[in-house]
Amino acid sequence: MICPLRSLLLVLALGMSTATATAADEQLQQVVLLSRHNLRAPVVASGALANATPETWPRWDVGAGELTTKGGVLELYVGRYMGQWLRQAQLLPATGCPQPGDFHAHANSLQRTQATAEFFVAGAFPGCHVAIEQRMALGTMDPLFNPVIHNGDTAFRKRALLAMQQALAASDLAPATSVLEQITRYPQSAACTGRSDCHLVLSDTTFSAEPGNEPRASGSLALASGLVDALLMEHYQGSGIPREGWGRLNNEAQWKALAQIRNRYQDILFGTPEVARDVAGPLLARVDVLLNDQASPKVSLLVGHDSNIGSLLAALAISDYSLPGQYEKTPIGGLLQFERWRDRHSGVERIRLAYVYPTTAQLRNAQPLTEAQPPGRVALRLPGCAARGCTVAQFQRLLHPAAR
Repeated sequence: MICPLRSLLLVLALGMSTATATAADEQLQQVVLLSRHNLRAPVVASGALANATPETWPRWDVGAGELTTKGGVLELYVGRYMGQWLRQAQLLPATGCPQPGDFHAHANSLQRTQATAEFFVAGAFPGCHVAIEQRMALGTMDPLFNPVIHNGDTAFRKRALLAMQQALAASDLAPATSVLEQITRYPQSAACTGRSDCHLVLSDTTFSAEPGNEPRASGSLALASGLVDALLMEHYQGSGIPREGWGRLNNEAQWKALAQIRNRYQDILFGTPEVARDVAGPLLARVDVLLNDQASPKVSLLVGHDSNIGSLLAALAISDYSLPGQYEKTPIGGLLQFERWRDRHSGVERIRLAYVYPTTAQLRNAQPLTEAQPPGRVALRLPGCAARGCTVAQFQRLLHPAAR
């Protein structure tokens, strides 16, 4: 059985410090954090996973898709590190609990996202009562975080499906699916019963882009992505799995092949520009409001999913980036960090974007995030903007391309 860490008390004994975040000639004015929830059990139905291999999957002691106890510990580390970073940057008060104008958290209405936000707050503001906004009944998707198609136009649907099909056709995933078949022994699985030459053939994939629903894939691509997700979650869970992939998953090349499947799956469904801008529309609008409304808190935390981060990045035309030390493009516990900086001399404000994330090793080994062991941080170049960031006007043009 996969056994999550049982005690959160260890966290209380762990100290940390952060590097000073404020440049000499600039002052951080505001931060908007878009987070992916932390470590969860696989979300793919257990029956589909069981049928895709003759092996027995490790058991989880939480429900499908729920945050694990280890995931809570990992998010405490994220929250503690970020809380220290924000204080060092003089964006939050050095002591005491945050006031409503300092910090606000809003999470999707699922167990894993609400719990992630609670653990972040517990790490960032220990002993403080900070409410987490939940707009819908638990288990119901909040429209802000629900990555569904909004455009009901038939022509849009045809363009979306064509873009997904073309993205799949341009993907050379056959070597990666071969690696996955060897690890899972898919040809010997129940899914292949009665079929003499059974493989994960991506040409059987079909797509849907119906208004009110998420972009979806069915067939081998969706199954392969679900299998990789389960293997990744087990890898992060760590200590309870002595023999990963039933002893057949044991080198970096294999992991890179598996990650290619998972990353490409997300890119195909949520990364084509027109689909991404439609799906990410509510979050783009929220980021716009938060960065322009004088009444916005200094720090806003939005806790959602990999599809939220992936579609938002694609909508901003950011796709060619890598996260050293990570297999996933939108990793567990990662934060997309919008930063508004002001030049102390000229008063000019700029928007910057960074990806802050735990590395694969930090997740698997449950390493506290400290100045000596910081999370990964990658500055993301916003199109049409200088390396030091976008002016406010440039960022507005990115958010509202139709107004150009």
